Amino acid sequence: MRPETRQRVLEAIEELEYTPVKAAQTLRRARTKTLGVVVPDIANLYFALLIRGIESVALEKGFTTLICDSNHSEQRESQYLDMLLAEDVEGVLIAPVGTPDEERLSRLAAHGIHLVAADRRIPGLPAVEVHNHRASYELAKHILRLGYRRIAYVAGPSVVSSSRDRLEGFREALESEGLELVALRYGDFTFESGYASARRILGEQNVEAIAAANDMMAFGVLRAAEEQGKSVPRDLGVAGFDHVPHVPYATFMHAELTTVEIPIHELGRAAALQLLGGGKTTHRVEARLVRGGTCRDLGGRGE
Repeated sequence: MRPETRQRVLEAIEELEYTPVKAAQTLRRARTKTLGVVVPDIANLYFALLIRGIESVALEKGFTTLICDSNHSEQRESQYLDMLLAEDVEGVLIAPVGTPDEERLSRLAAHGIHLVAADRRIPGLPAVEVHNHRASYELAKHILRLGYRRIAYVAGPSVVSSSRDRLEGFREALESEGLELVALRYGDFTFESGYASARRILGEQNVEAIAAANDMMAFGVLRAAEEQGKSVPRDLGVAGFDHVPHVPYATFMHAELTTVEIPIHELGRAAALQLLGGGKTTHRVEARLVRGGTCRDLGGRGE
């Protein structure tokens, strides 16, 4: 090759950010028929059902899935994103721990890997999520109509969009009645954090009800109330959010949990279809209030 021709080729390579290796990777990725799924806690049945919804679509479309459990660790989440890039997956669905590494997300996008946030938003990415703010507002309104006024709240991590939306919706409903939360504690969506938060609240405050940002933490609240001799709902109202059948924790419950039901399997399917269809917008699914038996009518305005 003449020197001037070689120079023109090098300039074109630099302008197009092209390398033979990258081209080979692109060709391999086009044949992998593999999707990556990153969730924060596969032991939580909520995310297990999300994955099941995703996999049902993947199977229908002839794709396989690589499941990655970040275990609430941003570092582990970043490692999985690197691994999925190396595996040449065709797309990634991610329910982030907090705010993922922008550089890693950009690297995936630069390699033609489509990204969709599932259940939790990521700035700049299309997402499929529930109307968390609206559903939490309706849950709080239900509790207020039952007559509860001294209400505490166990929120999820403040870095998670769904957690923020649920807290904001709940607070907005209370403010519409001229009320504020008696106490606010932050957990991490686990049974243990709900339990620890409730123990602290019940030890410091006189509360009529405790609402939690997900059912798993609400089950922790129920355990703490039981240990302190408080009967639910006679002595304390308890509410959750997501309505997933956490069978191991249902054994000590005598009434269905007051909560919000998220069609999480359908949300997973919608997220997978968004990914495979190349959608670039945010899609929200509706949730449903479950008027369970862990809150009672205190002589409020009724339903």
